[in-house]
Amino acid sequence: MDAISDNVFNDLDTVETVSDDPSLLTVILDISPGSWFQLRDQISIVEVTKSLLVFLNAHLSLNNSNQVAFIVSSPVGSKFLYPSPVHGTEEQRNKPTLITMNMYRQFRVVDEAVLQDLNTELEQIRNNKKSYSAVSTLAGALSMALTYTHRMLTLDQSIRTTTQSAINNTTNSQHHHNSGGTGNSNGSGHSSQLSSTNVKSRILVVSADDTDDLKYIPIMNSIFAAQKIKTSIDVAKLGAKNSSYLQQASDATNGVYLKIEDPKGLIQVLSSAFFIEPSVRPLFILPTNSNVNYRASCFVTGKSVDLGYVCSICLCIMSLIPTDGKCPTCDSNFDARIIAQLKRAPAVVPKKRRKVVSTAPPITP
Repeated sequence: MDAISDNVFNDLDTVETVSDDPSLLTVILDISPGSWFQLRDQISIVEVTKSLLVFLNAHLSLNNSNQVAFIVSSPVGSKFLYPSPVHGTEEQRNKPTLITMNMYRQFRVVDEAVLQDLNTELEQIRNNKKSYSAVSTLAGALSMALTYTHRMLTLDQSIRTTTQSAINNTTNSQHHHNSGGTGNSNGSGHSSQLSSTNVKSRILVVSADDTDDLKYIPIMNSIFAAQKIKTSIDVAKLGAKNSSYLQQASDATNGVYLKIEDPKGLIQVLSSAFFIEPSVRPLFILPTNSNVNYRASCFVTGKSVDLGYVCSICLCIMSLIPTDGKCPTCDSNFDARIIAQLKRAPAVVPKKRRKVVSTAPPITP
C-alpha cells in the first residue's frame, strides 16, 4: 500500500496555477406582480431578495476585487438598484438604516441600497398598478446588464493598458541607468503578471414569470452580445413552467439553467449550483439542461411557432404570409409564384375503389 501511495503522489509532477482574477456578478430580479402572486403561499419577493443579498455578500467575500450589480425588472421598466448614481432621496437617506451598522462596510452598502430602492419600486407598483402594462421588461434588463458588463470590462482593459504602459516606461528609464538586464527582467515579470489579470463576468436571472412573453429578437441579440464578451447567463426559474427563451440564453452562453421546485430552498441552490465560477465549472458536475426548447417567435405576431416561414434574405421567421407580399423585417418582395404555391390549398386526390372479386363458387338453387 505504501508503494502504491508513493507512486500516486510522485506522478503529480506539475501543479496548475490557480488564477485569482476579480469577477463581476450581475443579478437580475423580475418583480412582475402577476408572476409572484402565484407564489404568495411559498415565498415572497423580500425573502428572495434577502437570499440574493446573502449570495452577493458571499461573492464579495471571495475576493476583495470582486464586484456586484443588482437590476430589477418591473412593469415600470428596468432599473439599477446597485450601483446607483443617486441612492434614494434626501428623505430616504435620513431615515434609520435597514441594516445594522456592525456589518462589514461593503456588505452594508450593497444591502442598504438594494433593500431601500426595492421598497421604493414595490411601493410605486402598488400605487400605480392600473397604469402599467403586463409586458415583461426582462429583455431590457438583460441588455442593461450586458452594457454595464461591457463597460466594466472595457474600463478594466484601459486601466491595465495604462498601468502596463507606465511600467514599461519606468522599466525603459531604469534600463538606461542600470547595468545588465536587471531592469528588463523585473519589467517583464510585472508585465506578464499584469496581463494575466482579467475581470470575469456572469449574469444571474431570477424570474417567476410563467407567461413566456419575452421579446424574441432582443433576447437573441443579448445572447449574441453575451457570447461576444464571453459572459455566461445563469437562470434560476421559479414558478410552474419553464421559460423557453431563457433556456436558450443559458444553453447558448454555457450557463446553468435550473427550475427550482421548492423556492424556500433558494439560498441552498444559489450557494451550490450558481456559486461556482464559469472558469472552473468543467471540474464540477452541475445540473444539465438537456430538454431545451428551441422554438422561435414569429416576427409578425410575436407568438411562439413550431412550423412557419423563413425569409431567404434576413432569415425572418413568420407564422403567416404577409398580405402585402413583403418581408416585415428587410422589406424584400417575395416571389409571387412561390407565394401562390404556398397559399394553394392541398389537393386531395380521390382514391379508386377496388373491385371485389369473389372466389367462392356460385350458389345453385
